[in-house]
Amino acid sequence: MKIIPIIKKIESIYTKPKFKNKFHHKVSKGDFISVIYFDLDKEQVRLQQFIGYCIKLQSKGINTKMCVRNKIGRVVIEQQFFLYSRSVVDIAVLRRK
Repeated sequence: MKIIPIIKKIESIYTKPKFKNKFHHKVSKGDFISVIYFDLDKEQVRLQQFIGYCIKLQSKGINTKMCVRNKIGRVVIEQQFFLYSRSVVDIAVLRRK
């Protein structure tokens, strides 16, 4: 029994949301993007937005992740988001490279 066809079938089921698939094929390194996500604190759930440049995009099926960097003054903030995570609500490309 081969495991790869089973993994591909499971990934095709879980990677159905249309905006995430479209985003994955249209984004490139250096684009200015906005990520809206849920910030899970101890007892609070807040909606947060992170705006920055996409510096890395690793495509690995369900584990597709992107690294977004923003610089405020002298402080550089880098965050990684899993594209198919439940905490990621929306992703928008604000400006192309």
